[in-house]
Amino acid sequence: MQLTLKHDDAHYYAATPAQLVALGVPEAVVLAAVKDARKAEIDAEAERQRLRWITPGAGQAMTYSRKVGEAKAVQAADEPEPADYPLLAASIGIDGEDIETVAATVIAMDAAWAQIGAAIEGARLAAKRAIDLAANAEAAAAVVPAWPA
Repeated sequence: MQLTLKHDDAHYYAATPAQLVALGVPEAVVLAAVKDARKAEIDAEAERQRLRWITPGAGQAMTYSRKVGEAKAVQAADEPEPADYPLLAASIGIDGEDIETVAATVIAMDAAWAQIGAAIEGARLAAKRAIDLAANAEAAAAVVPAWPA
């Protein structure tokens, strides 16, 4: 792992943690920088892990959320009309042959995502906690999350 640390207004160090310590950068400063950098890498990797399972984008996330809401409403309705559930209606013939089947598909996909998302979040948080507890830069840099398969 390489870090770039600001030395003064004009100089930066770009080196491994051991090289930074050898240059006279205090170990506590190096350790803090390694922890910050490694936790940022973990967060970025968590997002890459999520994108293995979902479509990227804030708009897509809003669409997923709205579809789940519509699906729950369909399941609660006595006689749901597709026109009342436009996002689900757009999936008729793709995710099911009628609004009830589309709603069931969306609910099942949301339940599956909840399990995968929870596993990713658990791995992310456990890794960041291990980094926080690391006694030295090498231990912090060596933390590898247990991402779900």
